[in-house]
Amino acid sequence: MVERRRFEDFEMGEQYETEGRTVTDSDIRQFVGASGSTDPIHVDREYADAHPLVDDVVLQGTLLLGIADGFLVDAIASDAALAMNYGHDEVRYLESVSPGETVHAEIEIVDTEFRNEAWGLVTARVELVNDDGETAVIDVHRLLVATGDNDAV
Repeated sequence: MVERRRFEDFEMGEQYETEGRTVTDSDIRQFVGASGSTDPIHVDREYADAHPLVDDVVLQGTLLLGIADGFLVDAIASDAALAMNYGHDEVRYLESVSPGETVHAEIEIVDTEFRNEAWGLVTARVELVNDDGETAVIDVHRLLVATGDNDAV
């Protein structure tokens, strides 16, 4: 059996870099189906080509946030004994990402806060980085993580 990390096992300054993931038109279509987010900048190449801020259709910001969240789960939360999303303190969309680009995450634990005998908060700064090494999304993400005294684990 794999030993899972408790709140006390996480330390400020820990860093992770994930493998890359190439995003696709299919990602956009599936997200549209799930969310109804049909702004033409995401689904209409002719519109996107004429748009002054992008060169192609781009992924929805919240889709990119979801991809960043998946990287966070793989890097940190999946190893925790018991963890749950507590929220996002800051999300910024800095660069657009188009289908065919590969993104990865650079993650750092920036804070740990003991809440009570059962739970603590682990705060991670997640940067979703594009092919050009530019940060596309910043997410300051907080996870509720069980302590060693939590009887639920």
